[in-house]
Amino acid sequence: MFRLVILIGLVAGTFSDLTAFAATPPSHTGPDVLIIMCDQLNASVLGCYGGDVPTPNIDRIAHEGVRFDNSVCPTPFCSPSRASIITGLYPHAHGIVTNINRCDYPAISSPATEEGIKAADVTTEKLLHAAGYATHHYGKWHLMDEKLPYYADMYGEHHEYAEEMAGMFRAVRRQNRDTWMDWYGWALPVEQSSAFRKALERWDDSPGGGALAEFITKMGRLALPLEKNFDFRVADKTVEQIGRRGVAAFMITCSFNAPHDPNVVPSPYYEMFDPAQIRLPANRTSLEPRYAADWSRKIVEKTGEPGLREFMRIYYASVKLIDDQVGRILQALESAGVLESTVVVFTSDHGDMVGGHGMVWKSNGSFYDEIARVPLLIRYPALFKPQRCDLAVDLTDLMPTLLQITGEPVPPHVQGQNLVPFLTGRADPAMARQYCFSERITAHPQHLRQVPPETRGSFMVRGQGWKYWCHPDGDEYLYHLADDPGETRNLALHEAHQDQKRVMISVLRAWLERTGWRGRSQVALPPSGGFFSLDSGMPQRGQ
Repeated sequence: MFRLVILIGLVAGTFSDLTAFAATPPSHTGPDVLIIMCDQLNASVLGCYGGDVPTPNIDRIAHEGVRFDNSVCPTPFCSPSRASIITGLYPHAHGIVTNINRCDYPAISSPATEEGIKAADVTTEKLLHAAGYATHHYGKWHLMDEKLPYYADMYGEHHEYAEEMAGMFRAVRRQNRDTWMDWYGWALPVEQSSAFRKALERWDDSPGGGALAEFITKMGRLALPLEKNFDFRVADKTVEQIGRRGVAAFMITCSFNAPHDPNVVPSPYYEMFDPAQIRLPANRTSLEPRYAADWSRKIVEKTGEPGLREFMRIYYASVKLIDDQVGRILQALESAGVLESTVVVFTSDHGDMVGGHGMVWKSNGSFYDEIARVPLLIRYPALFKPQRCDLAVDLTDLMPTLLQITGEPVPPHVQGQNLVPFLTGRADPAMARQYCFSERITAHPQHLRQVPPETRGSFMVRGQGWKYWCHPDGDEYLYHLADDPGETRNLALHEAHQDQKRVMISVLRAWLERTGWRGRSQVALPPSGGFFSLDSGMPQRGQ
């Protein structure tokens, strides 16, 4: 029996109708599927992408499989990208365009920004469950809405984990308030370095950041045993399920929270990286004025270089922790005797600035590679030879690729591309998509999964060595990635590059038309002073 494992950095949902689920137990005997998700993982920090964090287990997947060098997220936000992964649809098509805040955990319940994934949505998990797979989700979900009947079990951060930790969290809450962080209902005891406490002397509350400020001002060592760490527990659940797999094939989603905030990490990982020895990004002083007021920039401004170094220390340590969990999972597959007949995919929902352009987190309006580009690795020696791949891919491609590998038909509404023919030599790479796309969409005023005609969006197109993005007010960015990988020289207004900009705008317009964009967006059309409407394709004056 072939076993398929997908180690990715996300989870997601989908769109449309499907028939009801069979009441009989799963019985499919095809490839197993394991999705391991990270959240907010910058590809460039991984060893296999030339980064400074030793990641031997993730690197193994890269060296023995396919490493994609030009993969991007559909949007630099958690929920929309997660929804795109298993729907194969872009955010403006599945309708989840910003993060979903609602959680059923009573201590942190808040109104939803949007509707989440519902049982009627067509997801990869739903399709494979209907084909006989046993489906499981362990870890971060971030698509809260209805209960999904196709999951045999779920282990989430604000349900099962919070209940497991309830007694410990109550004890922590009795301690001095300065010694613990409240991260969406988790009470996390934190010990801070003297250098970072010194950096906080310059902190003030303007501009605020609200509850997010606590996730920065209380960064440090998580004073809990490693075994109590959420991501360690998620790996435990995954390893246990691999060990007790039955006759039917399974699809497990293993969804890590790290290296996303709360920006705390337990020993021994906290001590692994010396902040003074961390190499800062070369483009950290390339500061675009448009993003000066964004929270990503303010975090660095308000804590200075010591704060940036402490953030990077914890971020690197969190990535190292995740790599060790990946190693545990690979070992479980080896112990079960199925590693060599398993497809292993590793990715993330989006990245993190990690100091690039003087920013951290994803909380800004840009499409810099630090947050738009994601790691994507596939190891499956039965089908794919080791290789580096420069195809333009994005996370919508995972659903059709998985369905192809598992032998299931791809629904006709899916917008992603099946990568299998291009990785096996059955199709000429020149026939593949030559550009990949990302977007930022304003949410529906009534929090519905709809894109009304008045909706505004910012859009990015990346490919052929170039990247272009535009904002609704006409602000534009054009970078020649081949010459300027740090994206430090915006060529959008350079006369010599207007033809290239026109090409990128044309590609972007064609993509929006093909994928059903119904909102508004305008960008400057060179060389005239008018505007190019992505709705009609006609030059327009004004605004």
